[in-house]
Amino acid sequence: MKRSPRRGIYKVVRVVGVSVFLLLLLGSLGWVYRSSFLTGSLKVEIARQGSIDHLQTVAAVFANEETLLKAPGAGTTEFLVQEGERVRKGDLIARIHSGGVVLGQENAATAHDLYASSGGIVFSVIDGLETYLTPENLLAMDVGKILQPTQELSTTQEAQEAQEPSPPQSSGSVAAGKVIGKIVNNLKPTVAVLKVEPKGYEVGKSVKLIIDDQNYSAKILRLLDNPHGLVVQFNQYINGTSQKRLQDISLVQRPSVSGVLVPKSSLWSKGEEQGVYVVKEGAIQYRKVKILDQNDQVICVENLPHGIPVITNPRTGIDGLIMNIKNVSQS
Repeated sequence: MKRSPRRGIYKVVRVVGVSVFLLLLLGSLGWVYRSSFLTGSLKVEIARQGSIDHLQTVAAVFANEETLLKAPGAGTTEFLVQEGERVRKGDLIARIHSGGVVLGQENAATAHDLYASSGGIVFSVIDGLETYLTPENLLAMDVGKILQPTQELSTTQEAQEAQEPSPPQSSGSVAAGKVIGKIVNNLKPTVAVLKVEPKGYEVGKSVKLIIDDQNYSAKILRLLDNPHGLVVQFNQYINGTSQKRLQDISLVQRPSVSGVLVPKSSLWSKGEEQGVYVVKEGAIQYRKVKILDQNDQVICVENLPHGIPVITNPRTGIDGLIMNIKNVSQS
């Protein structure tokens, strides 16, 4: 029986079709294997909106207008206000109780009242620098000599916590005229010495500072050569500076820059272009970026959307590779 020529053609077509399909399948599997193999060691991080701050940690010594409280008589002190409470001029602050036996004669118990000579915040703990470390002295005297007694103070958190006064309502017996506390005028601006190289700063200009995560502005009143530093005046009283005279604070060296942040290691150059490799719809793509700012860890860029995955260890030959990043979490 003679075979039909058409059946032979169909057979050839089937063989060729199956062969092409197998080749395509093998090619696809090979490409997936190649992509998986080449992308297995790549690391990914999510680009995020943020800013780069330029801060310098500096030691600061603070001075405020402080008035000492002296016992109006001998006896036992009873404070009538809470520690850190604000009082007005003329308010009753404390009472000194006295009485007992003198030369065999019994004396009637007496009380000496202590009134606020000025308005401010009352503290029962002093450090002996109240009349020495003052705003006036920092502006007119040898700051190096003024700061010598502060060398014994510490900027460590443990020491600062140790300086935090407990709120005693009474203390032991005191002699007449003994200092039992102080009033800090919180309506007068705080003055500080910043221990920083004064080169590049000008009297009359302002500096930006961060203290306990709060932003402040201070005017430069004096440049210091010994020790190197600046005398600055804030536009307000800074809470806590009468107790923690020495603190490490942040000096803003230049304004922050905002944009999309990516790791510095993700930057890749193509000729004169700079960019990063991103993963979009499962494929690795190169994106040219404009660098706005950078530090040792991150770069701040334009032309990049927030939330896009970025390759942090790029290398040659990864363009177009398929990468599964479903296990990558956004930071």
